[in-house]
Amino acid sequence: MRSPLSLLIAVAACAALLATSCRRDRSSVDATAVDVVPLYSLVSDYPAASDSLREAVLEMPEMKAFMSTITYKPLTDSLVEAWAESRPVTVFTPAVDSVFADTDYVARSLGRILARADAQGLELPRRRYATVVYGRRESMLFVDSVLLVALNHYLGADYPGYAGMPEFLRRVKTPEALPYDLAEALVATAYPYEADGSDATLLSRMLYEGALIHARRVLTGGTAEGALGYDKEQLKWLDDNEDAIRESLVVDRLLYDTSETLIDRMMAPSPAVRVVRPEAPGRVGRYLGYRMIERYLAKHPDTSIATLLSPDFYTSSQAL
Repeated sequence: MRSPLSLLIAVAACAALLATSCRRDRSSVDATAVDVVPLYSLVSDYPAASDSLREAVLEMPEMKAFMSTITYKPLTDSLVEAWAESRPVTVFTPAVDSVFADTDYVARSLGRILARADAQGLELPRRRYATVVYGRRESMLFVDSVLLVALNHYLGADYPGYAGMPEFLRRVKTPEALPYDLAEALVATAYPYEADGSDATLLSRMLYEGALIHARRVLTGGTAEGALGYDKEQLKWLDDNEDAIRESLVVDRLLYDTSETLIDRMMAPSPAVRVVRPEAPGRVGRYLGYRMIERYLAKHPDTSIATLLSPDFYTSSQAL
């Protein structure tokens, strides 16, 4: 494994020289060659870099995008050095280094996701990618044409820094969850939920979110359990109670409800969804939507992911 400083030199030289191997056309990214710039390493080692390397780093689009999330001021050498000494960098960088030896894990995950997306006919815009550490709540953030992946959100459920978080949040803050979130970030940005008025029902949102879970599983080659973010016990409870939950939504006439409060309760991360049952795990709406999508695909196996993510599908009266 290369030292952080040598990594800084390599990436900074890449930015300065615009070498073809480092700055090829993003439309040609394949399963094994996705450039991921380790900005968290560049920042933490920035004070030790030479003046010429500092200048090169300041010109990197990834660095400009990242620093725009930290400050609205024009990017300068002193701003980057100040951020290098900030609490998020000094606290999280050693932990990130201990979990992620280099950028290969993210690069390989992205390569597989993009290759599978191409095979599925999904049109995902090619971007620049960078790994960062910061104190924001978002684990992934799009800035211009750059996807920032905050590795400090994936240090493991037992990471001491997560001790104050509820279990339902800590459970998905693992390295294993990162590829699923990468897939969703790319897909949901390219195919956002588009429904309003009478079309923006709980049912349409469940179908859309279910299609996202399907995409998470297919594009990562993962499991339903991993794509949904549940443990085995929670998934078993949902499987055992699925019919009863679905029937209660029909009886209470909630499927076509357009209440944003109801929809948020069914979809948002939470310890439980009491509107369904006190013991129902959070995001139960995503689970129900995924099961609907799986049943639909059993009858229509040739349906593409892009079709499932289209408003023509998830707002259709025929989908149910």
